Amino acid sequence: MDGCFGPQNLEALRNLICPPEDDSDAEDDLPQAGAKKLGPGNIGVSSAEPAQVYSGPHAPLRGADDDIWHPSEAVDAENAPDYDPRTVPEYEMRYKQAVTAEDVYLGMGFKTPGTASCEWLSVMVKLPQETREKVELSVESEAIDVRSPRYRLHLPTPHPVDPNASSAKWHNDTFILEISLKLTRELDNINF
Repeated sequence: MDGCFGPQNLEALRNLICPPEDDSDAEDDLPQAGAKKLGPGNIGVSSAEPAQVYSGPHAPLRGADDDIWHPSEAVDAENAPDYDPRTVPEYEMRYKQAVTAEDVYLGMGFKTPGTASCEWLSVMVKLPQETREKVELSVESEAIDVRSPRYRLHLPTPHPVDPNASSAKWHNDTFILEISLKLTRELDNINF
């Protein structure tokens, strides 16, 4: 009979649904003689295995035995933020763009109200009880640094700027330093 199950077919179906205990999927089963189980403690070079010497650009970094990290992985002291007891002044950043009548009324330009069409970044730094002579300003392509006897502000800029095309203005009545930074972005000729 073709449609009947015999004892061999029933045994095969039982083994398919409930595999026997000696199946190779069990965790305690090791297929190779002498093989050992590996765990998280086996990551890296074992002290029992002989150390291989690697050279070239793909060699592992090696420092002194008690070092936590290699000297090349340590943070550069020049770029690390240093502790300064002076207070950080209040500041405000604004984007500016030069708009002509063609942009406003005719819509002929490619400018949009978004920050992608802005050419300038204006930073207003409030320095109460300071004078212009005591304020030092340093403008780099990626950051600005404002220092005075009471205040210190190191501010990374959101976009690269041109330090040579930037300017600063001191407002005596409000004790505000206004810094106008010329933005230099990739694809500037396409954005404008």
